Parts: sequence; structure tokens; C-alpha cells
Amino acid sequence: MAFNHDNVVPFSPPAEVDLLPPQNIEAEESILGGIMLDPQAMDRISDTLISEAFYVGAHAIIYQAAKQLHNTGQPTDLLYLSAWLSDHKLLERIGGRNRLATIFDRTVSAINIDALAQLVMEKYYRRQLIKVGNEIVKLGYEMHTDLPQVFEQAEMKVFSVTQNSTDEQSKVYQAGDMAVELYQKLEMGQMQGEKIGWYDLEDITGGIYPSSLVVVAAESHMGKTHFMISTAYEIMTKLGKSVLYVTPEMDKNQVNIRMLARLTGVDSALIQSQTQSSWPQIIQGISQLSEMPWQIFEHSTPTTTLIASAVRRAISQQGNSIGAVFVDYLQQIPLESGGNMAHEVGKITRQIRAIAKEHKIPIFLGCQINRGNQATADKRPNRHLLRNSGEIFEVCDQLIMLYRDCIYSKDPTDKTIELIVEKNRLYGKLGTATMLCDLSTSKFLNLAR
Repeated sequence: MAFNHDNVVPFSPPAEVDLLPPQNIEAEESILGGIMLDPQAMDRISDTLISEAFYVGAHAIIYQAAKQLHNTGQPTDLLYLSAWLSDHKLLERIGGRNRLATIFDRTVSAINIDALAQLVMEKYYRRQLIKVGNEIVKLGYEMHTDLPQVFEQAEMKVFSVTQNSTDEQSKVYQAGDMAVELYQKLEMGQMQGEKIGWYDLEDITGGIYPSSLVVVAAESHMGKTHFMISTAYEIMTKLGKSVLYVTPEMDKNQVNIRMLARLTGVDSALIQSQTQSSWPQIIQGISQLSEMPWQIFEHSTPTTTLIASAVRRAISQQGNSIGAVFVDYLQQIPLESGGNMAHEVGKITRQIRAIAKEHKIPIFLGCQINRGNQATADKRPNRHLLRNSGEIFEVCDQLIMLYRDCIYSKDPTDKTIELIVEKNRLYGKLGTATMLCDLSTSKFLNLAR
């Protein structure tokens, strides 16, 4: 059959939609009028509303002038605004004093200025999203750029908008509001960490807290991965929440074998070798695993941008029931540049903590330590052995270091593991909890009290 070239429709990018960008001119005028009518209204919006959010250029200039006056303790009424704009040769650019007077005359009160500021910011973020969308369209045509890099750049552009839209770092809270909120949270038990039943450890840590970064540090073969697998299992089964496991080092099947071992109690080595006697338990365990709220993000070199993207996808699929994210482990995350390694590792740690804060979920971050402890009589680790960066200790909310004496004593009957809490800004306590562990099944158990 001959190919008919006449039937080929050449691809062309979609024509731009002829629509006015999102904006609300009336809301902008009402905000400016409210500022002139009640100068104290600036206190309610100055930390959240930025001048760039105004669609009309003249409105942005007026608001910027009002912020300058407000920051220097001067009124923002009609007289002062007119004088400031005139002194800075900007009065004519905004339409003269009559323009200010018109805005002022149209305003009844400043009572809804908070809601209006939120509306103007929403329109601004929509315009930013449209701008980013156009930039992403251009990225799609950059054939000389590798597709994974295009995806990452596109996601970073969208993330920059969403991150800014939820940024409240500059917000200042008042004592009265904070006291009410604190009372409500205490009354409802929301200031307590969630418990999974590891009572010796939880006596020290207080439990698992939202928005926290917990660094789990140890030298090789101490059981970091097993600890995180077991913690993930307890969160899913005891708290009924889903878990996202980020694995740069092992593939998802290797991780799942460890989770299957925890589920069934069958040695992970026997699972891999498909021992006939254990096969019924394995089949049953796989059935259970398929029903668990268990998600894995597997990537050999996951940047923090990719991790943030995976977290957002996990949340969209599981709703607000994400109990924790586990990243195994820090040193497998690629550095962004060839600069100072300690600085770069600290930067990555801060970015991961920012993900925890943004989504209000705990993140457990595995971390290797140096082997400096092996030259000492007491082989137990301490925070000074964190590999590559002391900033890890500064950034994290909790630092739990693992130690198994049997690694050095060569005693196969010793199943104890020490969980050394070296930092705990969440609950305040420091100390060492001792548990029993079976690494063949990734199982951690309380010692009998």
C-alpha cells in the first residue's frame, strides 16, 4: 500500500489562547484604597502581599510606595502617599493625584483587605503558572537537551511557583493567636509524637513527628536499611498510614524482599533462594504486601527535585495518609556541583528537610558515618563521625545512631542493637535505647521490661 503524503498533517504548536491573564483590578484598587483609608491595614497584608502581584503597573508603584512609608513608620494615607510619589518623580506615572483620590473615594472600608490580598496573590500565581507553562512549551522544542533533563527542568519551574505560593517564612504570628492554637493542639493531643510501640526508643524520642527530618546514621552493616524497613512496616501496620521508600542504592525488588521478610518472618536469603518449605509463607506474604500502603521510588541518582516530585506524586495517590518518607541513603544523592563537599551535603540535607516541612510529613534519611570510631576502645558512634558534613547534625531534627556490639565481638548470639539518640530538638531528651534485632527478617523487638 503506497503512503499518501497528501494525508499527512504537519504538527504545529497550539495557537495562544486570546484571553486576558488572570487579574482582578477592583480588588487591587480596594486594597490600595483600604491602605489610604486605614493605614494600620498594612500590618495585615505587608508580609503576604508583594508589589509584583499587582496586574496594573501603576497599582504596583502605589503599593510599593505604601510599603516604603509603612516600613519607616509613616502613615500611608492619601496625603503622605501623594507626597512620597511626587518626591520620587512617580506621581505622574500612576496618573497623578486625581488617580489616587479616585481610588480613595471608591473605597468604603478596609475590613476585607486580608481576603482581597489573598485574591490578588492567587491571580498573580496563576499568571506565574501561565508564564512557566509557556517556558515548558519552549523546553519541549529543545531537541538538543536530553529528555530526562527537560523533565527535571520543567518540574523545577512548576515547583518554584508552588513553593513560593505556600511560603510563609516571613509571616509573623501574634501571641494571642498562637496561644489559642497551642491550647487547641494540646487539648487534642496533636503535640504528641505518634507511637509505633517501640517504648524504650519512644521514651527518648517522644515518637514520630510531622514535618521532621530524622537522620539514621551508622557505619556499613549496622542495620540502617533494616531499621528503616522495620519502622516503615510498623507505621503501615500500627498507624495505618502509607509509606514512600526512596531507594537509590538497591532496586525495588531487593527492598521488597526485605519487606517480605519482615511480613512473613522468613529469612530474606531463603526468600531469594525460593526454599520449597517456605514457599506457602512467601505466597501469603506477597498477597499481604500487595494490599499494603507501600510505595517505592527507585532511581540510581535521585536529585532532591526528583525526590520532591516523588513525594508529591505519592501524596496525590494516597491522599493525606502519608505516614513517612524514607530516603536510603544521603550519600547516594548526587552533588549538584563540584564545589565544597561538606557544603553540598549540607545543602542537600536542608532541601530534604524543606520537603518534610512543606508537606508536614516525617522524613527518615539514612546516612553513612566515618570509621573513626574503630580506632577507639569504645566503638560506639557519635555525631562527629557524620560523613562529609557537620551540617547534617545542625539541620536534622533528630539524629539516631545505630550500634551493634556483635560486629566487633563476633558473638552470633548477641541480637541487641543500641539506638543512640544524639540530637532531639523535637522532644528534648537524649539517650540510648536497646532493642533486639533480627536482620535476616528486618525485625526489631522491644527488650522485656
